[in-house]
Amino acid sequence: MKTNKSRLIGLGDSIIKGIVVNRTDNRYQYSLTESTIAELCSKELSIPSKSYGKVACTISEGSDMLNLHIKELQPGDIVILEYGGNDSNYRWKEIALNPKATHEPVTPLSTFANTYRDIIKRIMYTGAMPVVLSLPPIDGERYFTWLGADMSEAEKANIHTWLEGTTTNINNGHELYNLGTMQIAHQMLVPWIDITSVFLMQRNYRDYLCEDGLHPNEKGQKLIAKAIIKRLKYAV
Repeated sequence: MKTNKSRLIGLGDSIIKGIVVNRTDNRYQYSLTESTIAELCSKELSIPSKSYGKVACTISEGSDMLNLHIKELQPGDIVILEYGGNDSNYRWKEIALNPKATHEPVTPLSTFANTYRDIIKRIMYTGAMPVVLSLPPIDGERYFTWLGADMSEAEKANIHTWLEGTTTNINNGHELYNLGTMQIAHQMLVPWIDITSVFLMQRNYRDYLCEDGLHPNEKGQKLIAKAIIKRLKYAV
């Protein structure tokens, strides 16, 4: 049950943290948005918020983050969970050096699912309500260009070979973990907010991504916040 003391807590990776890519003097650098997703939602829903996003955070690091803050959770709190993007990624330098070897995602899918379910259980035990976000789509071609910026032509060629000649395979691996978020939420009977469709419904969803092809830009962050607000506005 929600109370007038309900808070919005954000747990996740750099998307929750509010990281975007900005271009300055022909160079790109990561920076923080003016308002994080949690802050945008907090203002519209008129409830206080806290955000514990961490750059490059995987689900196992998310579990560690929950350990640090679980005593802060109260009955009625809404905990937004956003994980999977970093778990579905690969150690690209290793692939570049040895494309013929077997390479697995940073976090195996089964480990991702089991750890995510454990996080949800622990949050529910506190009386707070976990809410799982799907992942925004990525632009595999743009990401391939980004990650290859500091690689040699030979290394980029090796990665392209491992991808079987198409950057679509980057998108496919990401989507596998995205579907996993839906399955996990369904199994645990907790709310799941479809962020993916919100992007894909735009005329060109790439306009809502940063130059790295991964992070939502300022407009993309607002899309995510809007979807969360729409789902939660009658729950608080």
